[in-house]
Amino acid sequence: MKRSIVLALLAFAAPASAQLSGPPAGGPTGEFLGPPSGNAGNFLGVWTLTWDGPVDSHCPCRGSLTIAANRNGDIEGMWKSSGPPAKLSGSIGFNQDVWTGTFAQPDDMDFPQHGYFRIEYRGERSLTGSYQPEGTAIPFRWTGTRL
Repeated sequence: MKRSIVLALLAFAAPASAQLSGPPAGGPTGEFLGPPSGNAGNFLGVWTLTWDGPVDSHCPCRGSLTIAANRNGDIEGMWKSSGPPAKLSGSIGFNQDVWTGTFAQPDDMDFPQHGYFRIEYRGERSLTGSYQPEGTAIPFRWTGTRL
């Protein structure tokens, strides 16, 4: 009787262990990583920006963002507001619809702003995202419209 129970358990266990596969194909979630759904060139151009800032900054503020490709083929931006412009540089996400990186005003000015940004392409005429100056605890939002 014991022998038949052991044989029955082995019969059920063998097929289960034989069906184990390796790690899932695709990314860490097991989903297939298809081709990018966006195009980094969508960011290029001149955008009007509106952004929020700290309580004492008298925002919402307005300015412009010019995004162009440099000679290496990477994109970079120039964020113009009331003070000296800030240069944006970073990398485009896999789907090519999110640009993240750092921004910095020239160091030769009094109290230059430096920090981090995230911009998401939302269609032919729209950008959304946030920026976070170094030394602040929370990011501030910004929106853009193509000129």
